[in-house]
Order: sequence, then C-alpha cells, then structure tokens
Amino acid sequence: MTDERRKVVIFSGTSEGRRLSEQLNSRGIPHTVCVATEYGQMMQPKGEHILVEEGRKDAEGILEVIKDASVVVDATHPYARIVTDNIKEAAKELGVKLLRVVRDEDDPNLDLSGVTFFDTAAECAKALLGVKGNILLTTGSKELKELCSGIEDKSRIYARVLPSLESISLCEEAGIRNDRVIALQGPFSRDLNAALLRQYHIEVLVTKDSGKAGGFGDKILACADEKVKVFCIKRPGETNGISTGEALDEIAKLTGKEEYPKSLTLNIIGMGMGNRNGLTLEAHKALEESDAVFGAERLLEGITGKDTYPYYLSKDITGELDKILSGREDLKAAVLFSGDIGFYSGAVKFEQGINEWTLANKTLVKTEIKRFPGISSVAYLAARLSASYSDADIISLHGNNSDSDITAAANKISENAVTFVLLSSGDDVSRLRRALSERKVEATVTVASNLSYENEKITTLLPEDATPEFTKGLYVLYISNPSPEKRPLFPTIDDAEFIRNKTPMTKALIRHECVRLLKLKEGDVLYDVGSGTGSVAIEAAGLSGSLKVFSFEKKPEAIAVQKENLEKFSCNNILLIEGEAPDTFKEAENDPDAVFIGGSTGRLFDILDALKTYHKTVRVVITAITMETMNEILKLGADPDIRELEIQQITGSKAEKAGNYNLMKTDNSVMVAAFWIEAKDGNNIKD
Repeated sequence: MTDERRKVVIFSGTSEGRRLSEQLNSRGIPHTVCVATEYGQMMQPKGEHILVEEGRKDAEGILEVIKDASVVVDATHPYARIVTDNIKEAAKELGVKLLRVVRDEDDPNLDLSGVTFFDTAAECAKALLGVKGNILLTTGSKELKELCSGIEDKSRIYARVLPSLESISLCEEAGIRNDRVIALQGPFSRDLNAALLRQYHIEVLVTKDSGKAGGFGDKILACADEKVKVFCIKRPGETNGISTGEALDEIAKLTGKEEYPKSLTLNIIGMGMGNRNGLTLEAHKALEESDAVFGAERLLEGITGKDTYPYYLSKDITGELDKILSGREDLKAAVLFSGDIGFYSGAVKFEQGINEWTLANKTLVKTEIKRFPGISSVAYLAARLSASYSDADIISLHGNNSDSDITAAANKISENAVTFVLLSSGDDVSRLRRALSERKVEATVTVASNLSYENEKITTLLPEDATPEFTKGLYVLYISNPSPEKRPLFPTIDDAEFIRNKTPMTKALIRHECVRLLKLKEGDVLYDVGSGTGSVAIEAAGLSGSLKVFSFEKKPEAIAVQKENLEKFSCNNILLIEGEAPDTFKEAENDPDAVFIGGSTGRLFDILDALKTYHKTVRVVITAITMETMNEILKLGADPDIRELEIQQITGSKAEKAGNYNLMKTDNSVMVAAFWIEAKDGNNIKD
C-alpha cells in the first residue's frame, strides 16, 4: 500500500518550500519533502504529515520519487535551473500535475540604480578583476570557485555562506581563507548587513537576485547606507509560477481539503478625534460586533465588555492575533486609529504589516479586512470654524519638524490663502510663527488641541500677538494668509539677488536655458558639479520641493559664498558636498537623474566616465567658455554611450547707459551641450 505522503511531493530546500510544507502539515495534508543536503533536512519543519527525503537527485532519482505522486511542487531555488528542468521533464513523462512556486519579488520601489547586473557568474567574475578593495560574496557556495578564480589576492575576499560542512568545504576549494568565511543562516536585516560591510571594509558586495525571501532588498539598502557597490547576478528566466499560498489552495482542492481551519475579520476603524460620539454609525456597529479591540490607550478609554489590547503597531498586534487564534477558530477584531484612516494615519503602515502577516497565514486563516473611515482633524476643525478646506493646502509636520521642515512649511504657507498644519508639539507653534515672521507673512494662526473632547481648546492669534506657551500634545493649525505670494511659473531669480563676491556665476540667460535643457521631472535627483555660487542648483531646486539636489564644489571661497546663498534662499532640498567631483559622488545618497556641469577643473571625462557607471539613463548639460573645454565638448559626438547630443552657442548683450546713449555690452559667449548618457542595461532613453 502506497504511503499517502507520497501522493504530494515537494522539491524544497528554500524558505518557500519550508513554509508550504508547514502549512500543508497544519491543514493535515500528507506530503513528501525532498531536500538536497543534510543542512536542508535540519532546517525542514517536522510534522506527523511530513516525510523528508535527503540527498541530491538526478533525473532518474526524481522519476523514482514521484512515480506514485498525484501532484509535484517545484519549490527549488530560482537559480537551480537543471533541477527545475529535470522535475519538469519527469512530471511530463509520468503525466503528474506540476506546480512551480516562484519566489516573491522585492518591493517594486526598491532603488536599484546603484546595482550593476550581470547575466552570468562568469561575467561578474570578470568585472571583479577590476575591484581593488575587499569583496563580500553572498551568492551561496556553488559559484564561489568561479567568482574567485581570477583574483590573486584572496585575502580580500569574504564569503557569507550557510553554516554547513559542504559550504565551508566549497570555500576551501575556492581558496578562501578560513578567517574570511562568515557561516550564518539568513536572511539578514538591513542593520546586520550594514554592520558586516563596515566590519570588513567591503568595497563591493556580490549577490544574486534572491527576492524578498532571500533578503535581497535589505542587502541593497545596506549597501546604499554604507556607499558600497553591488554586483548582482541576474535571476535566470523564470517559468510561469504561483505563490506558496496559491500552491496550497491548489493542493487543497486536489486533496479535498479546501476548508480554512480558522477565520479572522479585522475591522480597521478611524475614531475621528477620539470621542466616540464622532464615530460613523457603520464604524460604531463594527466596533460593537468585535470581540477584541486594539489601539492606543486613549482610544481604548470607555470601551467595556471586550478584550482590549493597548497596541497599534502591526508587529505587536499580529503577535497577539497568533496567540488568540491558537485557542479559537474564529475572531472579530477591531484596530482603532485616531482621525481618518486615509489621512496621515498610522493605519497605512499598519495595513502593510497586516498584509504580510495575512500572506504568511493565508492557508491557515481566512482573513477579511474591513475599513471604516473616520473624521480627520482638518475636517473637524474646518467645521468648528465654519471654514472651507477645498482650496486649502495641508502640511504635516508630525514627526518631520527639523529647522528645514519648518522653513519649507513657512514657504508654502506664504503662497497659500488657507493652510492647515498638523503638529506633534506645542513648541512647534512658536517655531512656525517665528519662521512666518521672518518671511514677513502677516498670517492669522488658529491653534486647536484636544479636538472633540471636553477640554477642547481653540485659540486664534493675530499677526501682532505673542505666542503663548502650549503644552505637549497634538495640535492642528488653521492659518489664514490675506496676501499670499504668487508662485512664479518659471525660474525668475535675478543675478543681483545672489551673493557673489568674486565667485564665478552662471548668469540668468544661460542659467534658465540650462535648467530647461535638464528636462527635470518631479522627484528627480540633480547633481550640480562645480556649482560655484549655487545659482543653478538654487534655481532648479525652487521648481519643486520633490527635487533633491546635490551641489559639488571644491573651492573654499565658493563654498563660503554658496552657503550664504543656500541660507538666503532657504533651500532645504539642496545638500552641499565639499570636494572635487567625481571623487565626491560617493557621498551623495542618491544616484542622479540629471547632471549640470558648470565647472570640471580639467576632469570632464572623469566625470562622464563616473556617470556611465550608474544603472540608469542620465541627462547631462555642460557649459563651456574656454576654448579647451569647448574642444572637449566637440569630441563627445564620437562617444557611443552618448545619445541625442545637441550643442548651441549663446551670446547675451545688455544695454548700458553711456551719457545720452545706450551701448550694448556683450557677455562672454557660452557653449552649451545637452545629451543623454545611456543606461548600462540598455533601457530606452527618457522622453
């Protein structure tokens, strides 16, 4: 008689395979798990419905193990292509249902601009020959020999591998010294990755695109934190596949065990200002029907007859949910947030954590999330003041209250007739009013606290009034500005407004044309190289607060002048980096989308070569007034990495009085070149 555990076979050795096996066991579904190594067997969860087979299997061995199976799951590593192909062929030959579990991708918003990708380990090994500093290999143990083969000084190579005899043996075969082997089980947090990079003075980290389960995102973030380069071996072309949750659903259907053992209804409720009288009727009903209630202590006051938990972070709540559900089959729980769950609310981050927990428990707990909006502090205060907020600007300084944040808020308030501001400290009321006074904004500020409660307080301060002392707590401001400034639609800073001394400056006519040619978009990162007075950086930064500008300057006298200009124009989205480019590019926390080169001190081609290393297409604008630099610009047309080169020469003249006459005074002619440096991965040029 065939062991029932042979009817479902999982080829595993990955976290996805282990998670699927654990969930199948919890559902009472018998199955066999095949792992390649003794270490894989040790990591595999045990259970009464699980049969574990250890040992590498060739095509014939795979046929033997699945001969009695009705469904086979390939949950092997995405880089184990030979095994995947053998499983596919064996399942096809025997007519067995095959499910391929693919690894979850990382956050689509993960910034990969600092990553160099390679199609194969051989290509990566070739690139490593040009690396002079220490190298950390985190690809696993199989590729170590190939990656290390061309590097003579292997004392520079560190390898992070699994703590198994096989992995350590492969390190020895690759020539890696024992004191350079880091044997640990991952995945690793961002902080731990960063600590290892610092500890071993790593210049380049080598990885595979191991997805979320393999901690790929945390590696990338840690390398960005520590300014470490990343070499990544691309994931092989993956066949169509499904998630572990989808695989379990499919297996449950095939084995007749589709029911969920547990169910959870999670009500996310916006409590308004906190007073339960402000709840919507629908939210009030959902709260009454909930068995357990989570939230900050002040929101739980007055709730009786229910189990209450003073938690509002997803990690704390999911831990309690695990405990509660271990002793029951169903649960209705409410999670309370102040205000409206869609308006600057912690509910957004909470739901992200809940979604991860739900995915991990998808096959064990049938989870339904319901959302009940509340009344925001802005809506409530507007109603109390009989004011409209349809045309108002809304600013949150809650947790973002640095001096530059306060200055930026004052700048925005100066441009709006009505502004609502959320604050997390009474002290910030005084700071913001001082910033408004410095900008000469004659605004009336209405300060509100404890909205909806018996001790609710609303105070209106005229421009000439002193700011009283406010206690700790959350505040909402309604700011009325009778004379809002009109925001210019195009850069309009006059040359005379900049502090110059003897520092050269890109003048208005050229400056405005260069900003236009940069083709900046919302959220772009701009490098201003040889920035001098900072005029181009300041002009560009003023276009949008979403821009991030890094200004590079090496001359002490220019740095001093630029600092004065940055303070004068309140540029909170510009970071001045002192030193010579491109050596100082590594000090910028973001890779550029656009680069303006106003001065290169003879290193133009070094700068351009550095820009070619970024994994994105970069827009470049260069100005030149000397014949030498103009000659260098003319050579750019022969560079295969440069696209859509356009060169123009601009000469400006301005009338000046000479007695009863006006004479045209001509400035130096300026050559301006604009072009794209194409991304290394061959992505299309930006529009």
